[in-house]
Amino acid sequence: MTEEVKVNHPKKTLLRLWSYLKKHRFKMIIVTIMIIIMTLTSVLGPLLMSYILDDFIGSGKIEGFIWIILLLGFIYFINSLFDFLANFIMVKVSEDTLYNIRKDLFNHMENLSLNFFDTNKKGDLMSRFTNDITIISNALSEAAIQIISSTITLIGVTIIMFAFNPTLAITTIVPVPLLFVLALLIGKKAGNYFLDQQNNLGKLNSYAEETITGMKVVKSYVKEKEVLLDFDKYNDDLKKSVVKAQLYANLIMPANLIVTNIGNILLIAVGSFMIINGNTTIGGLLAFLTYASMFRQPINQLASLFASVNEGLAGAERVFEVIDTEIDIKEKTEAINLERINGNVVLENVTFGYTDDKVVLKNINLEVKKGQTIAIVGKTGAGKTTIANLLPRFYDVNSGTIKIDGIDIKDVTLKSLRQKIDIVLQDTYLFKGTIKDNISYGKMNATIDEVKKASQKACAHSFIRRLPNGYDSLVLEEGSNLSQGERQLISIARAILADPDILILDEATSNIDTKTELEINHGMKELLKGRTSFVIAHRLSTIRDADEIVVIDSGKIVERGNHHELLQKKGYYYKLYKGQFE
Repeated sequence: MTEEVKVNHPKKTLLRLWSYLKKHRFKMIIVTIMIIIMTLTSVLGPLLMSYILDDFIGSGKIEGFIWIILLLGFIYFINSLFDFLANFIMVKVSEDTLYNIRKDLFNHMENLSLNFFDTNKKGDLMSRFTNDITIISNALSEAAIQIISSTITLIGVTIIMFAFNPTLAITTIVPVPLLFVLALLIGKKAGNYFLDQQNNLGKLNSYAEETITGMKVVKSYVKEKEVLLDFDKYNDDLKKSVVKAQLYANLIMPANLIVTNIGNILLIAVGSFMIINGNTTIGGLLAFLTYASMFRQPINQLASLFASVNEGLAGAERVFEVIDTEIDIKEKTEAINLERINGNVVLENVTFGYTDDKVVLKNINLEVKKGQTIAIVGKTGAGKTTIANLLPRFYDVNSGTIKIDGIDIKDVTLKSLRQKIDIVLQDTYLFKGTIKDNISYGKMNATIDEVKKASQKACAHSFIRRLPNGYDSLVLEEGSNLSQGERQLISIARAILADPDILILDEATSNIDTKTELEINHGMKELLKGRTSFVIAHRLSTIRDADEIVVIDSGKIVERGNHHELLQKKGYYYKLYKGQFE
């Protein structure tokens, strides 16, 4: 998915929206029937008024007048009642439609690979999920009922006008094509500006989200002024696109007014000439003027909806663009469930790059036996964490294979694969909720005793116990009310409780002080015991007991062996080790 939509596809987007709306076709048929009845009652009103003027008021006749008035009142009552019911049903339809769009969007985003989130800004994605969905809601709630109503009203009134007086009907319709031409030209231009508006809103939200998240860095480097200047630029771009979009959208109303006035002048001129020649009556002309007004009303309504419809289509296009993004990490149709495993992991000739022009891993061959602890070390950017990302298929290898117990990980379901692997990251993420909820995230049915036991092994129990509500203490967004070390201890406790077959520790103790690290060693050893483990570490003191240490440089394995063997070789690892301790 590209960062910015370049082309507007209103027809395709409308059809896509219809694919959601047609699920409620029965309700829409009911609404259509109601609107047909509303249209019939609307066109009957002027006929009765014409009849009252010519047959009662004009002739002075009184008999039956009360019944005609009561009939007119009943017709208007039915019209109002059905108008309310139709609007109520369409609100339900539009909200159900938005519910399904939101569900599809969120579900699809959950199935997209990490590469999608690496290449798209979070603020822009959130803008699509919130702002764009909101304007679709506005467009549907305002436009759906009006479009159906206006279309049926146009058809019904046109038929009545031609049945009533074909000459005046033609006179009324003649200026309309001019309005449609103007609307088409203005609409195309406005649609592009509405798309620019939503894109610029996404950029602004993305920049604001990024800045707020990194506010500590902004303040540390005294960059408030520069940040404000950048924000002003994004804000100015948004303002300009909004002004242009609204300018073109609002042009349709003056154009409609001009065409309407031209129509009225023609109709009065032709109607007056027909009265003089005895071809119609004053009541007939007044009734027709009412029909002409009814004919133009749906056109005026559609014109007034012009801005919200175009804005809604722009938002829908951005939402559907995410939904249409291809899922690149896919399961095979014949994928099998990975049952309880031994934990033998083999990487065969693995080559991988996050982009085509930058290869991170080059022809990696690595075999890890059941229960072994493999440490992966190297300089920053060497490709250590990339291996951790490939094992649970967060990304797929460009070439080569990764096998667990002899089974290619591409041949198993993602759920069963990832349930067998747990990752403790350097940058721990905690969710809003309680401490207990976060520790039991990988085992939701865990008892409080199991949670406490895992916390004790991770050396987290002591600090949790000191919190005001213990394990029921609330964790704020992203764990902002806890220190980095405390968040990491909770993450380790979460991994202990999950009891995975394969464990990946990616700088898992980097944010823990040396004293706490020594305290946690027993729990870590128990966590590693009996399961295949990959330990990625900059602090070489933490991996001395690893069964094998793999040294990576520029995406290639340059050395391997245990701690003592590598020190005796006095090669790459020896230099890294001496560099840290001397």
